[in-house]
Order: sequence, then C-alpha cells, then structure tokens
Amino acid sequence: MSENTGGKIALELVKPQRYQVLYQIVLGDQPIGVIELDHIAWRSGEAELKISIHQEEFHNHGYGTKAVVALLEHAFTKMNLSRVYLRVHANNPIAIRCYEKAGFKKEGRISRPTEWNTQEEIFLMGISKTEFFKYSEAKSKTM
Repeated sequence: MSENTGGKIALELVKPQRYQVLYQIVLGDQPIGVIELDHIAWRSGEAELKISIHQEEFHNHGYGTKAVVALLEHAFTKMNLSRVYLRVHANNPIAIRCYEKAGFKKEGRISRPTEWNTQEEIFLMGISKTEFFKYSEAKSKTM
C-alpha cells in the first residue's frame, strides 16, 4: 500500500508477513519513520500497532497521527480487523496524544520493574472498528 493520507505523508509497504505488516512513513521523498501492525490474530481480528518517528524534528507536526489514522483505516477496511491495540510508556505524552487524536482510549495499565530497580508504567490502549468509524465521523463533522 502506498497510501496518501492527506498532505505529504505516505505509507509504503516494506515487509508483509502473515502476522505482521511493516510500512515506512514517507514525507515527500524522505523516510521519517516506520509503522506496523504486529501479532496479527486473524481469528479474533486483532493486531498490535507500533510506530516510531525517528527524528525529533518530525515530532509535533501531526505526521504520526496521520500515519496511525491511515493504518487504522486500512486495518479496518482492507484487512477486516475488528480491534487494534498498543502499549505506550506513561512518560511519553507526545505518543499518548497522538493515539488519543486517532481515537484510542486507555484500557489499562501495567507496572513492571526496570533494570535500574525502578518501576516503569505502561498504558494499554485500544480501538475497535466501530469506535474508529464513529470517532472519524464525529471528527469530520466538527471540521
């Protein structure tokens, strides 16, 4: 899939596999990150979303949100998934805001020990196909 998500962002398929699809996020001609659906469970219709925008200069411009929305649309329409979930560090407000802007909701949290004898908090977030299309429709009405 090389899909235009409005503006200059495109997702270019890098590596399709049975349980994972990996896309490069491209701004103009420049790769700025990667986004993937991993652990695709075809029977239950679920997958885990992972994204990385490599350089900080590309943060806070909406590129991650556009990429997430484009991938969710593809996941729910073309791949017929019913739910997408993710894990995000609680101390990463930029990522949390990106996911919330795409319609994800916090569903839980886990705390785990780190190698430095501290605790790290992880939020679990998810969105269903129904929630995504409701959210997208409501958002388009307000614009």
